[in-house]
Amino acid sequence: MKAWMLDAPGKPLALRDGPEPQPRHGAVLLRMEAVPLLSYTRAYLEGKLPYAFPPGPFSPGTNGIGRIEAVGEGVFGFRVGQRVAVNPYWRADEGVCEPEQVLIGLTGISAGSAPMLATFRHGTLRELAEFPASTIVGLDGLDAVPSRCLAALGKFSVPFGGLRRGQLAAGETVVVNGASGYFGSAAVLAALALGASRVVAMGRRAQALAPLVELGGGRVKSVVLTGDDAQDVVAIREAAGGGADLAFDMVGHATDSNATLAALRSLRRNGRLVLMGSMQVPLSIPYGEMLLNNWALIGNFMYTRADYLALVSLVASGQLALDGVEVTAYPFTQLEAAIDRAGSAQGLQCTVVSNEGERSWG
Repeated sequence: MKAWMLDAPGKPLALRDGPEPQPRHGAVLLRMEAVPLLSYTRAYLEGKLPYAFPPGPFSPGTNGIGRIEAVGEGVFGFRVGQRVAVNPYWRADEGVCEPEQVLIGLTGISAGSAPMLATFRHGTLRELAEFPASTIVGLDGLDAVPSRCLAALGKFSVPFGGLRRGQLAAGETVVVNGASGYFGSAAVLAALALGASRVVAMGRRAQALAPLVELGGGRVKSVVLTGDDAQDVVAIREAAGGGADLAFDMVGHATDSNATLAALRSLRRNGRLVLMGSMQVPLSIPYGEMLLNNWALIGNFMYTRADYLALVSLVASGQLALDGVEVTAYPFTQLEAAIDRAGSAQGLQCTVVSNEGERSWG
């Protein structure tokens, strides 16, 4: 079988032949059909991000859609031939306060996660890929949806986990900061699927926000940020109909905290702010305002297994339509072109490398 391999950060990717793996105890072997690419894949491969890499050589790639080729001993709920989604967020299933955790095919998360990275060091950019059964999610009931479209589940899983952590309830108003970004745009659609009565999409590019308003069917309002804090708060609160119940911050690599604080100040009394972005500067919290307004500040990393199952159920029921995402698919052999495309994608765009319906990469 063939696999894309990275010897070390900064080295070129290479498509190589290798032996077909066999699933170990508690693991499954997948024949990959579609793999979405993160927008920062190129920077990651070049070693420009402060990530803890798996020992090389390894296959990168996080999320993906595949079919089970073989099931290891100790796996009871999956079957050969079943189509599944790969969830790269692997946490050690141990009765300790802070279990080790990694993102398979990407990076270690906790301080002692190096052994986990070494145990399952390969990600999804392989013809045959082995994963712990606990990271696999069944996709029964979605047979009519092409795998390249289902690959967009990885775009929704992160914000979906944050919205559920923020206890979004049907009928509430949600503000999404970073709505023009890769995950922020998906957060807008996920909030609608979870029953939000109104979603305010915040961003700096009106053109990127326009499709969200169109897809919202009257429930999405956009606010183009000006950088004037007081003016932006007024605009957000007006779009929210007087204030929001939940603010969701998915801003990427921000060098100032103005937009995040504007989202906070758009909240009604007893509102909640969920932080899931990657801001590069400290966030100065207005202590007195937090107290007087009973605001809750929630930091959230990724999602739970229950979140992913709920996400799949919403898609299967038709409550969350993936066709709002513009998927650009490349053959596996054209990975380099796909990485370049992923780096320029905006908003609801998603870049996928696909082997759907094929048995060989050659």
